[in-house]
Amino acid sequence: MPNPTRQEIIDAHNALDGLEYTAQNTAKDEAEERFIEARKALILKALPPKPQPTMAEVEWDDDEHYLAEAEHPGWGKVIMLGMTPDSKVVRTFTKKDGAFHFPSVPPKSLTPTGKRYTPHGGK
Repeated sequence: MPNPTRQEIIDAHNALDGLEYTAQNTAKDEAEERFIEARKALILKALPPKPQPTMAEVEWDDDEHYLAEAEHPGWGKVIMLGMTPDSKVVRTFTKKDGAFHFPSVPPKSLTPTGKRYTPHGGK
């Protein structure tokens, strides 16, 4: 059984979306539209899920990414602190095995989770 790469999976999903768009625009009636939707659903069941974008595919925005959570394959969940000016690594923060770590990792290894932390001042 083939083991498609991340990019091949993304390309397959994009191709399927394009085919569905073309087919729906040429459908003659509602029955044909439902047939197209049913066939797409069958194909989606066989495809691996579309991977989430990594930080390599997203332009860094301090307002959006500073203190945002991301998943890293080795470190697990990390908090992103900033990207270097050359965009080669993202500085992160995590706590693992009771110790604090500040790994700098390649953007392609980080998948944002959508969760964001906000600092709050305690008195």
